[in-house]
Amino acid sequence: MHWKGTRMRTVTVVSVGFVLSGLLLGQGCLGTSVQTGPDIRANYAWDTLWVHLDYPIDDAYRAASDAVQQLNLDVVSHDQDGVAGQIYAVDAQRDTIVIEMEARLGERTRLTIRANVYGNKDKSEVILERIVENLHGEAPVARQ
Repeated sequence: MHWKGTRMRTVTVVSVGFVLSGLLLGQGCLGTSVQTGPDIRANYAWDTLWVHLDYPIDDAYRAASDAVQQLNLDVVSHDQDGVAGQIYAVDAQRDTIVIEMEARLGERTRLTIRANVYGNKDKSEVILERIVENLHGEAPVARQ
Protein backbone atom coordinates (compact mmCIF):
# COMPACT_ATOMS: atom_id res chain seq x y z
CA MET A 1 0.00 0.00 0.00
CA HIS A 2 2.79 2.39 0.91
CA TRP A 3 4.58 1.56 -2.35
CA LYS A 4 1.61 2.73 -4.46
CA GLY A 5 1.45 6.12 -2.72
CA THR A 6 5.19 6.71 -3.20
CA ARG A 7 5.02 5.67 -6.83
CA MET A 8 2.09 8.01 -7.50
CA ARG A 9 3.92 10.97 -5.93
CA THR A 10 7.01 10.17 -8.01
CA VAL A 11 4.98 10.04 -11.21
CA THR A 12 3.27 13.33 -10.32
CA VAL A 13 6.53 15.10 -9.52
CA VAL A 14 8.19 13.83 -12.70
CA SER A 15 5.16 14.84 -14.80
CA VAL A 16 5.07 18.33 -13.31
CA GLY A 17 8.83 18.62 -13.90
CA PHE A 18 8.43 17.75 -17.59
CA VAL A 19 5.63 20.27 -18.03
CA LEU A 20 7.56 23.07 -16.31
CA SER A 21 10.78 22.37 -18.20
CA GLY A 22 8.85 22.33 -21.47
CA LEU A 23 7.29 25.68 -20.68
CA LEU A 24 10.60 27.23 -19.69
CA LEU A 25 12.62 25.82 -22.57
CA GLY A 26 9.87 26.45 -25.08
CA GLN A 27 9.93 30.21 -24.55
CA GLY A 28 12.90 30.65 -26.91
CA CYS A 29 11.62 28.08 -29.35
CA LEU A 30 8.29 29.60 -30.27
CA GLY A 31 8.21 30.57 -33.90
CA THR A 32 7.19 33.94 -35.25
CA SER A 33 6.28 34.93 -38.75
CA VAL A 34 8.09 37.65 -40.71
CA GLN A 35 6.65 39.38 -43.78
CA THR A 36 9.26 40.55 -46.30
CA GLY A 37 7.58 42.03 -49.32
CA PRO A 38 4.17 41.06 -50.66
CA ASP A 39 5.08 37.49 -51.66
CA ILE A 40 7.68 36.36 -49.10
CA ARG A 41 6.67 35.01 -45.70
CA ALA A 42 9.50 33.84 -43.45
CA ASN A 43 9.51 32.11 -40.08
CA TYR A 44 11.79 32.73 -37.12
CA ALA A 45 12.29 29.83 -34.70
CA TRP A 46 15.17 28.31 -32.79
CA ASP A 47 17.18 31.53 -33.33
CA THR A 48 17.07 31.02 -37.11
CA LEU A 49 15.12 32.76 -39.85
CA TRP A 50 13.97 30.43 -42.62
CA VAL A 51 11.99 30.83 -45.79
CA HIS A 52 11.12 28.94 -48.97
CA LEU A 53 11.89 30.97 -52.07
CA ASP A 54 10.37 30.38 -55.50
CA TYR A 55 13.80 30.72 -57.10
CA PRO A 56 16.40 28.09 -58.05
CA ILE A 57 19.37 27.69 -55.73
CA ASP A 58 21.76 29.41 -58.17
CA ASP A 59 19.67 32.60 -58.09
CA ALA A 60 19.23 32.45 -54.31
CA TYR A 61 22.98 31.96 -53.76
CA ARG A 62 23.84 34.85 -56.08
CA ALA A 63 21.33 37.13 -54.31
CA ALA A 64 22.69 36.12 -50.88
CA SER A 65 26.29 36.68 -51.99
CA ASP A 66 25.38 40.11 -53.34
CA ALA A 67 23.52 40.95 -50.10
CA VAL A 68 26.55 40.06 -47.99
CA GLN A 69 28.71 42.29 -50.17
CA GLN A 70 26.19 45.16 -50.17
CA LEU A 71 25.94 45.04 -46.37
CA ASN A 72 29.76 45.12 -46.11
CA LEU A 73 29.98 41.87 -44.18
CA ASP A 74 33.36 40.11 -44.06
CA VAL A 75 33.05 36.75 -45.80
CA VAL A 76 34.88 33.96 -43.97
CA SER A 77 33.92 31.16 -46.36
CA HIS A 78 31.40 30.37 -49.06
CA ASP A 79 30.54 27.42 -51.25
CA GLN A 80 27.73 26.29 -53.50
CA ASP A 81 26.81 23.40 -55.73
CA GLY A 82 23.56 22.36 -57.38
CA VAL A 83 21.87 21.18 -54.18
CA ALA A 84 23.27 23.29 -51.32
CA GLY A 85 25.09 26.48 -50.52
CA GLN A 86 26.62 28.19 -47.48
CA ILE A 87 27.98 31.63 -46.72
CA TYR A 88 29.79 32.33 -43.45
CA ALA A 89 30.40 35.99 -42.69
CA VAL A 90 31.15 38.32 -39.77
CA ASP A 91 29.59 41.73 -39.16
CA ALA A 92 31.10 44.86 -37.58
CA GLN A 93 30.18 43.62 -34.09
CA ARG A 94 32.06 40.37 -34.82
CA ASP A 95 28.80 38.40 -34.81
CA THR A 96 28.79 35.39 -37.10
CA ILE A 97 26.29 35.31 -39.94
CA VAL A 98 25.47 31.92 -41.43
CA ILE A 99 23.34 31.74 -44.57
CA GLU A 100 22.47 28.27 -45.79
CA MET A 101 20.51 27.17 -48.83
CA GLU A 102 19.05 23.85 -49.92
CA ALA A 103 17.52 23.12 -53.31
CA ARG A 104 13.92 21.94 -53.31
CA LEU A 105 11.85 20.34 -56.04
CA GLY A 106 10.31 22.67 -58.59
CA GLU A 107 13.08 25.29 -58.78
CA ARG A 108 12.60 26.32 -55.14
CA THR A 109 15.16 26.98 -52.41
CA ARG A 110 14.99 26.74 -48.63
CA LEU A 111 17.08 29.58 -47.19
CA THR A 112 18.08 29.92 -43.53
CA ILE A 113 19.83 32.82 -41.83
CA ARG A 114 21.35 32.73 -38.36
CA ALA A 115 22.91 35.94 -37.08
CA ASN A 116 24.98 35.52 -33.90
CA VAL A 117 25.39 32.28 -31.98
CA TYR A 118 22.14 32.87 -30.09
CA GLY A 119 20.30 34.42 -33.02
CA ASN A 120 19.40 38.01 -33.81
CA LYS A 121 16.02 38.36 -35.50
CA ASP A 122 16.55 41.98 -36.56
CA LYS A 123 19.87 41.32 -38.29
CA SER A 124 18.44 38.21 -39.95
CA GLU A 125 15.48 40.22 -41.27
CA VAL A 126 17.76 42.94 -42.69
CA ILE A 127 19.80 40.31 -44.54
CA LEU A 128 16.69 38.53 -45.83
CA GLU A 129 15.19 41.81 -47.01
CA ARG A 130 18.33 42.57 -49.01
CA ILE A 131 18.35 39.05 -50.50
CA VAL A 132 14.71 39.45 -51.57
CA GLU A 133 15.49 42.86 -53.09
CA ASN A 134 18.34 41.27 -55.05
CA LEU A 135 16.05 38.50 -56.29
CA HIS A 136 13.55 41.10 -57.47
CA GLY A 137 16.28 43.32 -58.94
CA GLU A 138 15.58 46.23 -56.56
CA ALA A 139 18.71 46.37 -54.39
CA PRO A 140 21.00 49.40 -54.44
CA VAL A 141 24.50 49.13 -55.86
CA ALA A 142 27.11 47.91 -53.35
CA ARG A 143 29.23 50.56 -51.66
CA GLN A 144 32.99 50.27 -51.98
